[in-house]
Amino acid sequence: MKLNHRAAILWVTLASAFSGMHAQNYAWPEEYEGVMLQGFYWDSYNDTRWTRLTNQADELSKFFSLIWIPNSGYSGSGNNMGYTPQYWFSNHNSSFGSEEELRAMISKYKELGTGIIADVVINHRNGVSNWTDFPTETWHGQTWHIGTDGICSTDEVRNAAGQAKPTGAPDTGEDFDGARDLDHTNANVQNNCKNYCLFLLNELGYTGFRYDMTKGYSGEYTKIYNEYSKPAFSVGEYWDGSYDAVAAWIEATGKQSAAFDFPFKYAVNKAFSSGDLTELTWKAPGGNLQPAGLIHFGYPQYAVTFIDNHDTYRDSNAFTGNVAAANAFMLCSPGTPCVFLPHYKTYRKEIQQLVNVRNSVGLHNLSAVDVLTSNKNCYMARVQGKYGELVVRIGTSEESPSGYGDSDIVASGDSYCIWSKTEIKGEIIDTEDPLPADMPSKLYLIGNIEGSHWSTSSPIEMVLEGNTYYARNITLSAAAGETNAFFSFITAKGSDWNAVNGSDRYGAATTNAPISIGNPSDMVKYPVNINASAAASWAVAPGKYDISASFDNMKVGVYSAGSTGITDIIPDESIEAEYYNIQGIRVHNPSVRPGIYIVRKGRTVSKEIIK
Repeated sequence: MKLNHRAAILWVTLASAFSGMHAQNYAWPEEYEGVMLQGFYWDSYNDTRWTRLTNQADELSKFFSLIWIPNSGYSGSGNNMGYTPQYWFSNHNSSFGSEEELRAMISKYKELGTGIIADVVINHRNGVSNWTDFPTETWHGQTWHIGTDGICSTDEVRNAAGQAKPTGAPDTGEDFDGARDLDHTNANVQNNCKNYCLFLLNELGYTGFRYDMTKGYSGEYTKIYNEYSKPAFSVGEYWDGSYDAVAAWIEATGKQSAAFDFPFKYAVNKAFSSGDLTELTWKAPGGNLQPAGLIHFGYPQYAVTFIDNHDTYRDSNAFTGNVAAANAFMLCSPGTPCVFLPHYKTYRKEIQQLVNVRNSVGLHNLSAVDVLTSNKNCYMARVQGKYGELVVRIGTSEESPSGYGDSDIVASGDSYCIWSKTEIKGEIIDTEDPLPADMPSKLYLIGNIEGSHWSTSSPIEMVLEGNTYYARNITLSAAAGETNAFFSFITAKGSDWNAVNGSDRYGAATTNAPISIGNPSDMVKYPVNINASAAASWAVAPGKYDISASFDNMKVGVYSAGSTGITDIIPDESIEAEYYNIQGIRVHNPSVRPGIYIVRKGRTVSKEIIK
């Protein structure tokens, strides 16, 4: 697809993009110089939990002005990516961490000048205990709830036995069959969505939004939500390789949102998979070549370019070519580049330098591009920034740009080279990845536990401190006919063992491995679909214990109860508290009010005010 859009219409409707838009908008600022990071990938529960991203803030904030994270609202038990959300206002404890950890992370990045982008999933929503029972929540002195009249009448729940029938209007976009499609023509749905967006900005501190599955509802509603909440940045996932289709969605929002540049992504895929770098360019009206995608004409301000994302990375759309060269092309083009976390982790030093070059030259989303060479083996272009210019070459060609020599090379790698006479500022941070190899986002103790005997649906959820999980004051009892108690770990709850076996388990290296107090034992991972009998357990004398599972050294420890810094929460008899503050973890207790609690940490007792 190299100029299949309707040129006559485009000349009329798109000309304003290059003349500058001065009306207030909540899409993407003109001449924006920042680079964005998608700070997660599919099933990245361990790698991108909030505490881990917080620990990386000093590094990541040096290269990225914006970081997009997964939807942070509670979306049900077990590991999930948040794309079938249940809670919007009252519960932001997700598979990536607690609400307190989320707030701390957002605050830390904000201090360092980096904004966090929320993944806003409002096309669809899940019920709490059935298909349609969305929770009733309170925020800002108001009650927020969506009933069955806010579910599209075309949603598949209409044919589901035993479920309430939707009475909303037909869907204004594509159907999503994983949850209930919301009727965005409904005034109450709109009011909930507008204030959810406001909550994310004003309450949690997000800087802007990434709207999920915007094909599911008309673009006019994104305009309504942005004009009400006023995010600094907004980008929609309109998953389509057609320039016309994505441009039409941007127009439908009244240019109140940018869009991910899927046309750019597919052009890059094709260029590298075919070995034909002419696919990296399209002809703009007038016949001049420009980098392919939305950025080639009309919409560079509203284009967020990317090589892969969490969805494309795991399906047939995954980029399979030279990742570093593709990122060089993206980072040396207009639009706002969004670097994918796995690419950054693998090519950390190269991408850091590419970002340093872009920032030093002052490239921005409206930077002018003069394509110098476009053939099968070479893309070369001069790109103008606010503080200078660069020339980028992609491909196996050894061609050099006129007026530049080897001393002007500021970045290079396999099949790419960049020249500039501008002084390149910025550091390279070559850090080792501190994440343990196997680090589940949640861990549950299961076994001969008093009150939870080998229960898959109600095991003991362990508390994460650093890279070690703890379960404290646990009573283990021997079953009838046994002299020892047995235990192991699961990473997800389930109604039965079949459900649990679909997740990883952690257990002993040998069957019924004996473990004694204070003598850690090796812990091994039993991957998905290992049945219950194949995952070995530890054997310990019956008693009351603290149990630890360290992922720094893959060791399990059993200790006398109360010896590992246990925190007890003791209510002041005259005052109730809304949150238990357990060693920095804010645990919600909806039955009580804010106030004071006495907190015991080991032998230390203190009074803490819980706001």
